[in-house]
Amino acid sequence: MPPLPTISQQQQQQTMPYPVPAGAHPPLPVQQQQSFPVPNHASPVAASPPTAPPSQQPLAAAPALTFASIVTSFRTSSESVQAWTFYSLGLSQHSGQKEIVITLRQRPGKYTLESVQPIMYQLFHQMNSHIQASGGRPLGAGQVFPCRLNTPDVGALDRAVLLVHAPAECKGQLENKDVLYGLIATMEEMAVFSKYGAARCLTNMGNDLETWPVPLWSDWSRPPLVTLQDFEGSLTERVSVLATKNIVATLDTISHRLMLVLSASALELIQQDLRRFPPASGPVVGNGFSSDLTRVTFLLDIDAGAQAYLTWRNGQEGPAIFNARPNPTSFHGCWITLSGIGAHELTTIQEGIAPREDGIELKMRAPTWERFYQALISKTPAVVPVGAETVQLSYA
Repeated sequence: MPPLPTISQQQQQQTMPYPVPAGAHPPLPVQQQQSFPVPNHASPVAASPPTAPPSQQPLAAAPALTFASIVTSFRTSSESVQAWTFYSLGLSQHSGQKEIVITLRQRPGKYTLESVQPIMYQLFHQMNSHIQASGGRPLGAGQVFPCRLNTPDVGALDRAVLLVHAPAECKGQLENKDVLYGLIATMEEMAVFSKYGAARCLTNMGNDLETWPVPLWSDWSRPPLVTLQDFEGSLTERVSVLATKNIVATLDTISHRLMLVLSASALELIQQDLRRFPPASGPVVGNGFSSDLTRVTFLLDIDAGAQAYLTWRNGQEGPAIFNARPNPTSFHGCWITLSGIGAHELTTIQEGIAPREDGIELKMRAPTWERFYQALISKTPAVVPVGAETVQLSYA
């Protein structure tokens, strides 16, 4: 395992929000013209409007969408990286939408801040237009945003922005911490993210770049770090996997407790799957199941509090650990599978929780699975012993 990356410095320059190009928006009435767009918390620079009867007062206009940036430096065991962190100012005017942060690696001699700014302006406006066209439905964690970037160094590129809850390492000194983190990715990386989830995709990429827990910068001209072929032969290829979002699972190696936290949207998908194959359809005499129809497998999300992640790629023997600190006392998986122990397996397989590849597997006998099933179906917090370990189930 390479030495862990450290953020060597993160300095904020005194930058103004990017000026809106002429003609990009319909002109505001004279009383509302601004010398530059401003974030919601700032005071607009505006001319004092003349007094007018209330019936003639213009309607208030929302500030124009723009962005600002800070300069960021990172150091890994193999290199020092200079980057610009761009953050939107105005997307949060849509109900439920968070501002989005994208960090781009600097490439001196290939492009400058001045040549990159119009690209970022167009990208944030494409996102804004998408939100408007979808009736105000916000872009959220776990989603992808395909886009075409007209880059100054390699020309037009088809890319996608992968959106996740921003880990602390991605927010640095930003005043607004309640943001989404966007990573500009290749089409191959987008395919992995869409099929296998944020945790498997981004922790593998972070491991390659020696940055915890995900890539801390975008680099639109680099080759893909992960592809679907990297995960051929995985256990997740042999079962039906629910494309759930916003679930985290932490296995504590000291207390032997698995803490599983499910979002409302993820729970709904899991409940639908469980109702197709309830425990009553499978148990037979002896606390076993007649088949493995009780299996349910779902994807896990990035957890900002993680100490270590399991990682796996094709050709690897057993799970590996991608850790944020030496000697972690807990680790996270990229997927989790719950399965019943078949009647023919009772003498050979024990109940328990164990890492498998880059995931976590729970093997349960019929009485344990029944308790777990009822807790999930009724959305009831529960503490369920599974062999020598315990599952603590809660909901976000």
